[in-house]
Amino acid sequence: MNAAYRGAGIRLGLIAVMSVMVCFAPVRAQTCTFSMSNVDFGNVDAFATEAVDLLAQATFTCTGASTPYIHACASIGSTRLMTGPGSVKLSYDLYIDSARTRPWGSLWEANANNVLTAEIPIASGSGSVTVPVYVRIFGGQSQLSAGAYSQGFLGAGYTGYNVIGYTSGTPPTCTTSSGPQNAFSFTTRATVISNCTVSATNIDFGQQGVIRAATTSTGVVSTTCTKGANYTIALNTGSGTGATFAERRMTRSGGSETLGYALYRDSGRTQVWGDGSGGSGTVSGSGSGAAQTATVYATLPMQTSPPPGSYADTITVTVTF
Repeated sequence: MNAAYRGAGIRLGLIAVMSVMVCFAPVRAQTCTFSMSNVDFGNVDAFATEAVDLLAQATFTCTGASTPYIHACASIGSTRLMTGPGSVKLSYDLYIDSARTRPWGSLWEANANNVLTAEIPIASGSGSVTVPVYVRIFGGQSQLSAGAYSQGFLGAGYTGYNVIGYTSGTPPTCTTSSGPQNAFSFTTRATVISNCTVSATNIDFGQQGVIRAATTSTGVVSTTCTKGANYTIALNTGSGTGATFAERRMTRSGGSETLGYALYRDSGRTQVWGDGSGGSGTVSGSGSGAAQTATVYATLPMQTSPPPGSYADTITVTVTF
């Protein structure tokens, strides 16, 4: 018997294994910040009729940026009132233009077109730009009380900034920005100083012949002082030779003869008005921000009549506050 043997074929399969190394480049995280300088007007006169202008500055800074440019936008709320003594409000505004016609506004309010913007050129992933902010305190606020005033823009809910990167051409609008809404803070300050202005009317005793009886007349001192400012009004003895507070002297024009008279604080003409010395007194008050008047009661007493002529004296009014 012929036997046939067929050996079973054995196949060895080789599987090639390829090792692939994947390298990840580090991804830079973009960070942008915004800072606004505090605004301090220093001393402010409530009686100023003209506006007081100041220049502040704001700075946008970005790091880790992946685009050649970044469009940055900063918003603030619309209330621009500094609060002072007794919750009195001082009116002012912040603007994005030098003509001060475009109040700095907010994306979330009606004046969204007046958002403060900046274009930040990026080099090696970083860039920074400082832009001006134009500030103004309005004149004609005579009802302000003396003291410190301030307003804090205290971040979330009242301030915010956002950014968007772009490569070239026209910058995107603030409303298309998809960046995060970040808050920032700053404070505005001013100090309203005490001030007073004064004016007075002339006193005229009219024409006199023989002075056989006392003649009276009045004048008015008008004082306008900052609200709440305490003040004192004093009168000097005048320019007449030998004058005292008790007896001031008018001098004849073109001569040296004098005519005695007196000035008082009260209608009874018993309280001599002077500077507080020599038996005289002064008139005091507290400013209201509006004109306040004090009557000067004058008496030309009976006396020997001097030569005919025109007699006059000059009294200096001093307001201390």
